Amino acid sequence: MLHTPPFIIAFYSFIIVDICICFYIVQHFSQRKIAEALKVSRDTVRKVSKAADENNICWSMIQNQNEMEVQKLLFGKETKLNLIIKQPDYQYIHKELLRPGTNIRLLWEEYAEDCRNSNFPFYQYSYFCEKYRDYVKKNNLTMHITHKPGDKLMVDWNGTTMCVFDRYTGESIKAYLFEATLPFSMLCYVQACPTMKIADWIDCHINAYRYFEGVTRLLVPDNLKTGVISNKKYEDPVLNKSYQEMADHYDTTIIPTRVRKPRDKAAVEGAVGDCTIAIVGKLRNRKFFSFNDLNTAILKELDVFNNKPFQKREGSRR
Repeated sequence: MLHTPPFIIAFYSFIIVDICICFYIVQHFSQRKIAEALKVSRDTVRKVSKAADENNICWSMIQNQNEMEVQKLLFGKETKLNLIIKQPDYQYIHKELLRPGTNIRLLWEEYAEDCRNSNFPFYQYSYFCEKYRDYVKKNNLTMHITHKPGDKLMVDWNGTTMCVFDRYTGESIKAYLFEATLPFSMLCYVQACPTMKIADWIDCHINAYRYFEGVTRLLVPDNLKTGVISNKKYEDPVLNKSYQEMADHYDTTIIPTRVRKPRDKAAVEGAVGDCTIAIVGKLRNRKFFSFNDLNTAILKELDVFNNKPFQKREGSRR
């Protein structure tokens, strides 16, 4: 007797309508392939396959029946096995991801354990993450996924420069702008420096921590040679010794962005344009004769920028 392929029964039991029935009828898959295709556990496929064989269930017996009727044929009235996948509470998951010490894998493990205790099949990790991304996209929650409050600090040179003038000769000295951003709130710190060397780079970090009144768990710089000597794929980044010692002193971890991946620090990239207008644009017609005077003016405009109310949501960066 030709038995029903277990993936057909699994298809009807889980009502996975996006998969073409004919595709499964004409092809033979291992239980592993079936589980991967239907995004269910191999144990679930094994149980369905075993039940179909034991009850001599064929395709003609189930093709016109609904899910509950198929389940009854497979496991009888008294079965405690529930073939409906328990849906994750993505609203709860999204809120939990904002808490320190949590990540998506931990929450999936908790979800899977809860399903096992309740005798429910559950989504595998990859599909669980895919459905969470769909939830985030549907509810426009992107900003809150990646960043937790106060968890990381993104740093870089602004790219725009200003000038400090010699009071006696009138010679202009280029001022490089360091920028640090807390990506959850978009709170920014900006400082002008005469060079982009390691001494100024570290001094800017120290002043940024003072401005923010705290140190984040992670520090995310670009791959500039000042702080990052080497950052190759599949290898640990090699950091400037002084930069690493500064991180050790403040008990923070430096994680450089991937090479040529500006989206890894999209928050600081996005804040660059806003700060350029709010600070450089406001000060463009003023002359400064010392870096101290320039940074005093920058801090004044920076406070205005950080305290300015958001246009589309409550509160401000500060």
